[in-house]
Amino acid sequence: MARVVSFIIQKGGCGKTTTTANTAAYLARQGFKVLAVDMDPQGNLTQHFGYDTDQLDDTILKLFLNQKRFPEVVLKRSPNLHLLPNTIETAGYELTIYKSLAKEFLLRDILHPIINDYDFILIDCPPNLGIFSLNALVASTEFILVVSPEFFPMRAIKPFYDTYLMVKKKLNHTLQFKGVLMTMCDFRTRHSQEVRKVLEKNFPHKLYKSYIRNNVSLKEASSVGQSIFEYDPQSPGAFDYQNFVEEFIRDYEPVRKKRQYYEGKFQQLSDEERNEILHFARQNLTSYVRNKLDGQATEEVIQQALILERNRILEKLFPYRQHTFSRDSKS
Repeated sequence: MARVVSFIIQKGGCGKTTTTANTAAYLARQGFKVLAVDMDPQGNLTQHFGYDTDQLDDTILKLFLNQKRFPEVVLKRSPNLHLLPNTIETAGYELTIYKSLAKEFLLRDILHPIINDYDFILIDCPPNLGIFSLNALVASTEFILVVSPEFFPMRAIKPFYDTYLMVKKKLNHTLQFKGVLMTMCDFRTRHSQEVRKVLEKNFPHKLYKSYIRNNVSLKEASSVGQSIFEYDPQSPGAFDYQNFVEEFIRDYEPVRKKRQYYEGKFQQLSDEERNEILHFARQNLTSYVRNKLDGQATEEVIQQALILERNRILEKLFPYRQHTFSRDSKS
């Protein structure tokens, strides 16, 4: 069954859409079957994937109103990446949806029949705690708070947490608080450093070690309807989102087994073979990461980047045939 993850905070401009889009894109590139769900009537996630919201007639609204079926609405951007689009038209029906029976369960009921068709379902939430955000939380197995190091997003955490506790108690007993991701970071500023310390204090086991730095390529990628991995795979933004997603899926059983497999393969090689593979892996890294490694950096994200490149080389030498993320092979 898919992991259903909401990226949420009731504040705009914190990077929820950018995070949802690039997380979905990275997972799809790794072979996972991913459904991205645009729950914001602004349709920014839909636009981020290159679709013109002015030209879309069949959107998630048609599913809410029972006017269309899922296969008629879903957009297949690639074999592994599908999208439930949204447009501003949905905003005009918010009151209608709010008055409907079982209004908090509409999205859950839409996703239930296809829950086994995907590995991950990622939901981009609107910047408020209205009926669309409630639907996202009720349909989710977990959620991630997306926080930029500013005053207002920090103030939004407490009321959101109260909403989460209400949803977990009354509407979705299995909902889990997965973690907190910091975006738009510039740790040269004292304010960003202070916000990081506050989050570390309040969420010591929930704050991701990975964080997303300010990077113009992320904005440029969204403006041309591409993920950062399509637009500029060597950019700091691509590096940061790779690190975040790898940290996010670290406890996912298929990923954990695959890493163990390649760690075992690497240890079975001779010293000369291991050094050669690490040499080639370093060459595939960005200059930023190579410089960090040359400086004997000990940050976990830097070391993980080298291991990821090492495993990609090992995968070419020792294909992990008994493992596949394809849903076709599981059926």
